[in-house]
Amino acid sequence: MQLLLLLTLLYLMHAVKTFAPVPGLGTTAPAVTLAAGFLLLCALFAGNLFKELHLPRLTGYLALGVLAGPQLMNLVTEPMLERLRVFNGVATALIALTAGTEMDFKVLRPLFRGIAWITLCAVAGTAVLLTATAYFLHGLLPFTSGLNNLQMLALAGVLGVTLSSQSPAVVVALRKELDADGPVSRTVLGVVVVSDLLIIVLFALTSSIARPMLGSAGAEALTGGKLAWEIFGSGAAGVLIGIVVSAFLRSFEAGGALFVVTVGFLVAEVGQRVDFDPLLVALASGIFIRNWTRHADRLHADIEAASLPVYMAFFAVAGATIHLHALAIVGLPALVFLLMRAGGFLGGTALATRIAGSEANVRRYAGFGLLPQAGLALALASLFDRSFPHLGAEASALVFGVVGLNEMISPILYRWALTRSGEAGKAVVPAESVAPISLAEGEASAG
Repeated sequence: MQLLLLLTLLYLMHAVKTFAPVPGLGTTAPAVTLAAGFLLLCALFAGNLFKELHLPRLTGYLALGVLAGPQLMNLVTEPMLERLRVFNGVATALIALTAGTEMDFKVLRPLFRGIAWITLCAVAGTAVLLTATAYFLHGLLPFTSGLNNLQMLALAGVLGVTLSSQSPAVVVALRKELDADGPVSRTVLGVVVVSDLLIIVLFALTSSIARPMLGSAGAEALTGGKLAWEIFGSGAAGVLIGIVVSAFLRSFEAGGALFVVTVGFLVAEVGQRVDFDPLLVALASGIFIRNWTRHADRLHADIEAASLPVYMAFFAVAGATIHLHALAIVGLPALVFLLMRAGGFLGGTALATRIAGSEANVRRYAGFGLLPQAGLALALASLFDRSFPHLGAEASALVFGVVGLNEMISPILYRWALTRSGEAGKAVVPAESVAPISLAEGEASAG
C-alpha cells in the first residue's frame, strides 16, 4: 500500500506538471506550496518503505528527493528548491537545539576524554589526511592545472576541511528513530558537536588564506574580529535565546511546539543576516537550557512534537540537491576521497578510543557515526563553490559528489552500528516530558 500510494503521488505530480500552463509550474506561492506538500507526503511513504527494508527512514527521504528532484524526474524543479531551502535553516536550528539539549555535561563527563581524543585524532587527523590526498591527487583533478605547489597546498587545505565535515542532523535523526542511548551514541553526538565548531573555524581560516593566493574574487578576507563575532557572538545570542525559551516554557503549559518552530525560523533567517552562525546559536541555546535550567526535557518533547515535517522536508530537499552528474565528471577522485575519509575516521577513532581507554563498543562503532554528511557539509560545499568560482564546474562536482555519496551510504552504516552496539531501543524518556505526538509516533500514525 505504501508503494502504491507513493507511485500514485509521483504520477499525479507528473500529470499536474505536464498540463500546467507555466512550464515547470513556476515559482509562484501555489506552485511552491504544492511542491512542499508533495515532498512531505512522498517522503513519509518513502521513509516507511525504507524502514520495512531495515534501512534508515532518512535514507528514504533522501532517495525520494533524488528521484523527484531536477537530476531525475524533475517533478520538483531547481527554482522550487531555491524557495524550499527555508526548511534547511529551520531544520538545522531544530537539530542543533535538539543536540544541545542532549549535551548533559554531568552525563557526558565520563566520556570527555574519549570525545577529546576522537576530535583530535579522527576529525583533525582526517582533515590532514584529506588535505594530503588532494595535494597528491592533483594530477587527477583537472581544475588544479596551472597551480604551483604553494597554491595547490592552500587549495588542498580547503578541500580537506570541507570534506571532513560531519552531520549532527543524521546523528540526531537516527538516534531518535532507533530510540538509541548509550556510550556510543553519546560519544558520537559529543564529537560531531565539538567538531562542527572546529570545522567551521578551520574552513574560515583555510579559505581566507587560499582566496588571495588563488586570485579568487570571493568573499572578503577573514579578520579576527569577524571570526570572534561569528563564534562568540553566536554563543552569546544562543544563551540569550535560551533564557527567552526557558521563560516561555516556565510561563506557559501549552504552545511550546509552535513556539520552538518560530524560534528555529528566527534563528535561521535573522541569525545569518547579522553574521551569526544559526547552528552555533541553536546549539548554545540547547546546551544552556539542558545544563542551567530545568526545562530541557519539556523542550526536547516540544521539538519532537513539531519537527517531523521539518525533518522530512529537510532531507528530501537535501536529496533533491545531490548532484548526480558530479559523479560522472570526477568519479574516480570522488571515490578515492570517500575511501580515504572513511579510513581516516574509522582508523582515527580506533586509535583515539584506545588511547582514551574507551569501552569496547565505543572503539568498534563510534567511528561510523562520523561518516554521514548532510546540512553542514552542503553549506560548506556551497561556500566552497562561491569562494572559488574560477576553478570551474569540476571542483564543485568533486565536493558535491563526495557529499552526495556520503549522504546516501553513511546513514545506513551508522544505523547498523547503533543496532550492533545494542543501544537501539535503550533511550528512556522521562514521564513528564512525553509529548502528545513523538517523532516515531507521528510517522507510524501517518503511515
